[in-house]
This record gives sequence, structure tokens and C-alpha cells, in this order.
Amino acid sequence: MLARLLLLPFGSTWTLQGLCQRVRNPWLKRSLIFLYTACQAESGSSIAWNARFAGQPVLPHGAKSIFVSGGARIGRNCVIFQQVTIGSNTLPDSGGRGAPVIGDNCYIAAGAKIIGNVTVGDNVRIGANAVVYKDVPANSVV
Repeated sequence: MLARLLLLPFGSTWTLQGLCQRVRNPWLKRSLIFLYTACQAESGSSIAWNARFAGQPVLPHGAKSIFVSGGARIGRNCVIFQQVTIGSNTLPDSGGRGAPVIGDNCYIAAGAKIIGNVTVGDNVRIGANAVVYKDVPANSVV
């Protein structure tokens, strides 16, 4: 609750996330990241401050239990439902190291997992509980 009150001057968590990325003063940056992380914890999610969004995503059920790792890039007009993971692969001996890149106008249904250095093209629909670990071409259904 306290984090939400402290968030009021910024307007939204998305505004705060953008500030975390743009601010250069190290002390102020750490403070903003701390506040942003506290707001994420209250909603049971973890959308990294350094995940890149081309535009504010559509979250039909709010940011409840959504995980987006740092380094992930997500395009415009993406719909992301609850319990979605967009996660990095950091295993040293893995061929798929890195974070996902998701195109514009994608629909990611509840419980879907997109893991590793994969590219999801524009206009892709990913079904509930799907696990994506390979590239997906544009205009596809998974």
C-alpha cells in the first residue's frame, strides 16, 4: 500500500519504469528502481525495470503474477494475460542464451512461457500455457 501511495506523483508504474531507464543520477536511479520494485512486489509480479516496451502493453487482468526479465523487448499493442513469463536464459552452456524479443500486436494468453533468446514476430497469438523456446514467424499461432 505504501508503495502505491509513493507512486502517485509519477502517475503510473509505466511512467516510473521509463524514468528508471532515463535517469542518469546514480542515487536517484537506485531510489526509483527501489520504488518500482516495491510496486511490482505488491502486485505479485516482476516486470524488470530494464525490460523495454515499445508502448504500454494491454494487461487485461492487471500486472498480476507476470514475469518479464531484464533485457526483454516487447513491441507495441501487446496483450499479456496473467501468469505469463517472458524470461531470459542465462545458462552458460546453453545455445539460447539471452532474452526474448516480441513483435508488435502480439497476444500472449494466460500461463504462456517465452524463454531464452527467441524472436516472436508481429501479429503472433500464443495460446494458454504454451511454452515458446524457438523463434516464431510473424502472423503465426502457437
